[in-house]
Amino acid sequence: MAKTKNRQREFVANKIPLVSVIIPMYNAARFISQTLESLLYQTMKDFEVIVIDDCSTDNSVEIVKNFAERFGEKLHLIKLSENSGTPGFPRNIGIQIARGKYLSFLDSDDLFTKTALEEFSTLAEEFQADVVHTDGFFYLDEDKFKSTSTEELLNVKNYPVIVCNPNSPRLLKPTFAPNNFAERMQLWLNSDYHWTTWAMFCRRDFLITNQIKFPFMLVTDDISVNFACLCLAEKILCIPDINYVYRVHADSVTNNRQNLEKIFHKWVSNFNSGFNEFNKIMNRFKFFDEHLDYRYAVLDWFFEKVIQQGRQITAAYSQIHAFSLNPLVKKEFHPDDAAFASYLFDTVNVQRLQIMQLQRELAKFQQQ
Repeated sequence: MAKTKNRQREFVANKIPLVSVIIPMYNAARFISQTLESLLYQTMKDFEVIVIDDCSTDNSVEIVKNFAERFGEKLHLIKLSENSGTPGFPRNIGIQIARGKYLSFLDSDDLFTKTALEEFSTLAEEFQADVVHTDGFFYLDEDKFKSTSTEELLNVKNYPVIVCNPNSPRLLKPTFAPNNFAERMQLWLNSDYHWTTWAMFCRRDFLITNQIKFPFMLVTDDISVNFACLCLAEKILCIPDINYVYRVHADSVTNNRQNLEKIFHKWVSNFNSGFNEFNKIMNRFKFFDEHLDYRYAVLDWFFEKVIQQGRQITAAYSQIHAFSLNPLVKKEFHPDDAAFASYLFDTVNVQRLQIMQLQRELAKFQQQ
């Protein structure tokens, strides 16, 4: 805490930037240099970069330090004393110590296009928006694109575009989200990739005033923050500009028992923490007391998102016998509830496996 306060005092002496880019980092040595390079290429220069290291065990910190001279006073490295195990906590630290009028979140393995910060900040200022979010992103599949050249990496012609909300017409110009609360909820419920932290650009004092923080969730911790922004922001600007390069790379998690246990813990923990966070947010609004159908719809939406995150469990489940996960379940639930929870878990996964099998058979039939 003392180090954080000292860092805050150091920041005061420097010029206050328009934008603060917050990057949580953990063992990102493979990609962090490319991420920082993408910021050096920005057409808008009035920004600072705050990298919060979550106790990396590789040489990520040394790589960031090597960029210090190229960024000058724009680059700030914060090293946490204990590993938090989630990107949310480092982001919260970044929000607190950031000095910019606006905040932008960048993952340590992704990239901003050259004009990203200029597009975000120009539109936020022009429309005086609390939140600006993009309509899509560029998809960098590491298995298909191997170049390490910064120029090539930032050449967006190399990547397919993923539209945030494929169920809606493509945006042609900046458009405000509806002020009607029910319409906003429909916007949320009908969205797919739309609400992700790195696709959002927020006014810092909006987050601070409304006490919007990232919860302690092992994965998908940004969903509740984005939902809070949707509920609390007066002006949300949806823009057609695509300025984020989302990188997909090989997952190191294998389907052995040790990793399965870790994944299962994340899965169950997210259900518990996520439902609590969403209910906390909805409890701030009379709307959800008067419209229980919307409350249940939001929780069901979240349930489906976490189910998608549990696809690794389903893949592993096809290789094990029913109820063999009882020991894992007992660690997460009260012993008296373990048998019932195991039954529910078995039922859900058997159904998902059956659906997957039907999808494979349908695909074969369509190919004939």
